[in-house]
Amino acid sequence: MLASGPPSPRVAAQGASFVVRFGTAVGLGVLAALVGAVPATLRVASVAGDGGAGPGRVWLALAAAALAPMLAAVVVLRGAREGLRAFAGPGAGLRALGIALWLASLLVGLTFFGSVLRAETHQHALAGVTFAFGALAFSVASAVVCARLVSIARGAPAFGRRALVFVAGTVAVLALAFVGLRFLHAASHDAASYGAAGTVVDVLAFALAAFFASHRALRGRRAFALLGPPVAVVVVALGVLTLRGAPLLRDAIGESAPAFAPVVDLLSRP
Repeated sequence: MLASGPPSPRVAAQGASFVVRFGTAVGLGVLAALVGAVPATLRVASVAGDGGAGPGRVWLALAAAALAPMLAAVVVLRGAREGLRAFAGPGAGLRALGIALWLASLLVGLTFFGSVLRAETHQHALAGVTFAFGALAFSVASAVVCARLVSIARGAPAFGRRALVFVAGTVAVLALAFVGLRFLHAASHDAASYGAAGTVVDVLAFALAAFFASHRALRGRRAFALLGPPVAVVVVALGVLTLRGAPLLRDAIGESAPAFAPVVDLLSRP
């Protein structure tokens, strides 16, 4: 019989690379879950009070609930980034900027359009039809304007391109911030909208944390691969113990952070 020799260096490197990639994904996932759970922690801790868990335990409980979805989101976004990069080609950054500006303009423009219709139109059917046709026209017009901006930036010299990108990005960020502040102000004065506002904030925090955690520059960091899995085990263990020992905390999460409630209910089962 022929004795089987040691695995080839290529196979060993592939196995080690998979282990490193998996550990890095877990490490980035737990870090993103901890960061994304911060806004919900602030709300839940203020509502829970002395419900059997301090802010630190609330934070770990919410991070444990967000860990599995966050890990899945990081892995999916990694693959999506690679796929988009393969089909991007030259000028991908400007095209991405144009799409981002178009989406931001839709959010801001349709928000103000809807608020005007709500204040001025008292017939809901008429308001709905008007909003549908107005949204369609605004979407097309905004797409044309954004495409024109991208075309101008592509043909401009380097200094002019950077200035145009900076101005357009600044205007978009300020407009989004203004809409966000108006949304939070309206939600804070309406108790029925408090949970919905919290859901919007939590979803945005989750999406931003997953987006940055899936960045290509963080994939080769072996520190995440070494520390990530044990930290994830500790977070999940302490989070589950906290959820199962504090029923008032589960009620507070359902009231102030409903986006976490389904996973919290699952983790709370004995």
